[in-house]
Amino acid sequence: MLHKDVISIGVLIDFKEEQIFKNIVKDVIDKLKIDLIKDFNEFNWQFNLVERKDFIREVPVDPLELLDYGSSLKLEYNFDFVLVLTSLPLKPRFNQYVNAVPSNMLETAVISFSRLIENRNEFSNKSLIALLKHNLGHLWGLEHSDDSVMKPRNVWTDDVVVEWNKEEIEHIKSYLKKIADPRLEETTSFKLNKFFFYIKFLKQEGIGILRDIITFRSWLTILHLSKFITTIVMSTIFLFLTAEFWELGAALEDRWIYGLVIFVLLGVTFSLYFGHNLDKIARSDKLKEQAVRSKIVIIGILFIGILALWIFLFIISSGIIYLLPENVLLNWSGLKTHLPIFHFAVIISNFGIMMSAFGGNLEEEDDLKAILFYTEET
Repeated sequence: MLHKDVISIGVLIDFKEEQIFKNIVKDVIDKLKIDLIKDFNEFNWQFNLVERKDFIREVPVDPLELLDYGSSLKLEYNFDFVLVLTSLPLKPRFNQYVNAVPSNMLETAVISFSRLIENRNEFSNKSLIALLKHNLGHLWGLEHSDDSVMKPRNVWTDDVVVEWNKEEIEHIKSYLKKIADPRLEETTSFKLNKFFFYIKFLKQEGIGILRDIITFRSWLTILHLSKFITTIVMSTIFLFLTAEFWELGAALEDRWIYGLVIFVLLGVTFSLYFGHNLDKIARSDKLKEQAVRSKIVIIGILFIGILALWIFLFIISSGIIYLLPENVLLNWSGLKTHLPIFHFAVIISNFGIMMSAFGGNLEEEDDLKAILFYTEET
């Protein structure tokens, strides 16, 4: 008998949901499984319906809380992916309303059937299947497309396309093949301590992790942090207008200010990471490849974003220093002849990024998590 790689999908619902909702979920999942077997017969599809008594029931439900909840249970049950389904409406964060929130990073999607089953007389499972497949597509790395189920919609009705196109199917096959490969904790015959687990994981998956970080467009993520950016702007203006700064900057040696750059970038990165409890996402009592990957990707995204912001600040500072009257800056700094533009631009960038750590930790914790973890609001 031909061996097939197993793809396990956990379906989490509230134990207290009405029976009609449970029946709808079971019917939709059965039909979804048939579709997946048709398109991806090389995999052994396993759906596990789990009814939980500790389900979050606050109305409207915050998708971020359910993503955290689902991703932790994914690790506990050793699922490859998790769909958290609810009949309750979801709390929108970026749009006026939301049907679902997938998170490719956490391999978890939160989906509400609330708006789709408000009118049960017109209810059809076709729209629900399309919504599930759209979100699974995002979990499997697909972008939007106008000629498939990945077409973005505000309303999911019976006229939706419920299939992926050929290119998307080939992408999903390749993506799932990597997911189906044994995890690090499954292939290691002896127990690794935390340090060596991370080292071995980076050795095996370093290129893939770097690709995930870069494709996330990290530099755009930082631009959503208004208090973070405001702190940088205000501190930079303060430096430009303070004569004592120029005098101090002239006294500092290049080797110190250039050597400080990496420590500043790492310090601000970990300040945001631990200050917003990002290390608590996808919690697991044991070392799990999935949890380790999420943590490294989050740190990488923050670091690349802050690095991009440092470079931008350096370019802007260099330009402003060049345009300002040199005789005034020479007088403030106490220098006699040439003003080292890059020297002062590096100092301003370092100080601005360091001050941003204070502004960054003033950001709402949930807002930063949503920016990092939401693939979209469907």
